[in-house]
Amino acid sequence: MTREGDIDLYPQDRVAMIDALEPTIALSVHYNALPDDGDAVNTAGVGTFWYSPQSHSLAVWLHNYLTETLDRPSYGVFWNNLALTRPTVTPAVLLELGFMINPDEFEWITNPDEQERLAERSRKV
Repeated sequence: MTREGDIDLYPQDRVAMIDALEPTIALSVHYNALPDDGDAVNTAGVGTFWYSPQSHSLAVWLHNYLTETLDRPSYGVFWNNLALTRPTVTPAVLLELGFMINPDEFEWITNPDEQERLAERSRKV
């Protein structure tokens, strides 16, 4: 875990921690947003990002596991050159669990029962 409280850590700070600790895997968990002109009502789902070939299989597996066990829509699995997908000391995957700007997904994201369900499913991985 890169933080234990509600403090800001920049992506380069997290990458430095990954490089120093050399964990078995590096997962970055977020909720997505859209630009101001994005289609908030019709854009939804779990999005998963990877960069290095060593991360691809993990990204696909995590994506499928989350969308199937949580019955969430799929936004897709994407190759992307992002700070938190680039570490080379370990497979690194960035998970976007939904779109905060989508009204239906915002209700799911902020629902305490669904948060507990997500945490419980994640523990089983």
